[in-house]
Amino acid sequence: MSLDLSDPVLLAALSESYELEPSQAKHRIDVLKNFAISNGDKILELGCGQGECTTILAAQFPESRIDAVDPAPLDYGSPETLGEAQERIKGYELGKRIIFHRADPVEFLERVKNADGIYDVAVLCHCLWYFRSEIEILEVFRAAKSKVRRLCIAEWSLDAERADDQPGGKGTAFPHVLAALTCATCEAHIENSDRNIRTLVSPDATKELASQAGWVVGSEETLTPSKELEDARWEVDMLFASSKVDGVNLFLQRARRMIEDKKIHTLLESMMASVKRSVDAVGGEEHVECMTVWTATFS
Repeated sequence: MSLDLSDPVLLAALSESYELEPSQAKHRIDVLKNFAISNGDKILELGCGQGECTTILAAQFPESRIDAVDPAPLDYGSPETLGEAQERIKGYELGKRIIFHRADPVEFLERVKNADGIYDVAVLCHCLWYFRSEIEILEVFRAAKSKVRRLCIAEWSLDAERADDQPGGKGTAFPHVLAALTCATCEAHIENSDRNIRTLVSPDATKELASQAGWVVGSEETLTPSKELEDARWEVDMLFASSKVDGVNLFLQRARRMIEDKKIHTLLESMMASVKRSVDAVGGEEHVECMTVWTATFS
């Protein structure tokens, strides 16, 4: 049987043992609860990155084997690169049940032979926005249809209304939504972007792409992340980071260098001003919280 890693004692031990940030570990544990994965399932994780969700999958389902796929260069990521993180994970006992593949997801799926046994489940946890286009997402969904029994997706919902908001509250997740939209607008105008928000797809758009690939929605849930989860504050902080040399905003500096259309510069400046007002409205960056997360299963 699988383990209940949400128990505070187990969560603390898990985080320490596998060098995981506790709030990130808890978030992935909460996400996986919505996927109805069974211990022993053959699991494929697409967009595994530095292996945070991979580690939780291996710990949560000790009888499962996991293929974890990501096309990013092994030197991508900070402060720990993908290569460093994956080598660290492979050194753990649970790492013996994980195989990391640096590969394009579609090409990887095309190489999977049905004779080897198709996957019980494919997990895509907070990776859809990294794809270069909706077409790429659709191609992955299509490639997975004949190789995977169930598709499990978790992504930011673009909904700023948290379940723990107080009536008449200040909307602590609005800055996260606005910051994500601002970053996505910028990257949509930069060819071959390597940033973390490249294709900002909504839940409805994702369901439409899945439907086009032949998938049928099995379940949908909305998850409110813990207040300790830092992703929203990181997103806002990156948007307003300034050069230590001359104090110039690094986001706008890059946008002006990479995008020729000055109207886009003006648009981004206006969007940043809106983010700034929303941050001020909640009392500063330290009070910014994550937007809700949409989870869905397909078969």
